[in-house]
Amino acid sequence: MIKDMEISASNPIVDGKMPHLKVKKGQIAPIVLLPGDPGRVEFFKDLCDDFEILSRNREYVIGTGTYKGVPISVCSTGIGAASTEIAIIELIQLGAKALIRVGGTGAIQEHIKPGEMIITTGSMRLGGSSQYYAPVEYPAVASFEVVNALVEASKDKGVKYHTGIGASVGSYYAGQARESAGKSFYDENRIEELRDMNIINIEMEAETIITLANVFGVFSGVICAVHGNRATDEWIHEFSPYQIQMLEIALESVVSLTKEYL
Repeated sequence: MIKDMEISASNPIVDGKMPHLKVKKGQIAPIVLLPGDPGRVEFFKDLCDDFEILSRNREYVIGTGTYKGVPISVCSTGIGAASTEIAIIELIQLGAKALIRVGGTGAIQEHIKPGEMIITTGSMRLGGSSQYYAPVEYPAVASFEVVNALVEASKDKGVKYHTGIGASVGSYYAGQARESAGKSFYDENRIEELRDMNIINIEMEAETIITLANVFGVFSGVICAVHGNRATDEWIHEFSPYQIQMLEIALESVVSLTKEYL
């Protein structure tokens, strides 16, 4: 028998902590890097001067530390727009001033090779969640300051990168023209249509981050390591080295952003 039921307001902030991220103001740095995979947060223990995991809840793993003396936070977002929206809104409430996605992606233009980097300048809004904040006509445009910082850091490290418009899709299978449990719900011409519009890659989180950041007046940007190419059917099976290279670029961009803009 259940006794002494506790009832509280919906979405309670307990001890100052956000309901999903389980951290509070003062624990988050002005710039937050956003991997999708919670496991990639652990990489920062070796990349930063110091780094501490602050919370683990569902798909959200959060850590804070310093890199070259600059404070940095990392928060995983999970897969897709819905879980990403929760992270972005709570991070902005916690005082984040810049949000940078660091993820993996599939290229759809033949000249982009696996292992190279894509720095997003804008994104097609096909994720879904951001439409609750702004109409579809509202553009998902990355902050010039963040794009420039990522480009310069890539150049400094001698890493091949591409800039352009990507597509953020709220579906991994049918929405990205993949077979779904033996059935073909997808439009087989979808990838070709995106390619003809000069879309360079497909992923699932960028437009949510960029759109919400613009709505709430914070900086935003996206860098992704190319795990494969849908046009050439080339894929990397062990992509951790390229992910780490991408994170190193992102960390360098945090240093320049902090010095120049924050």
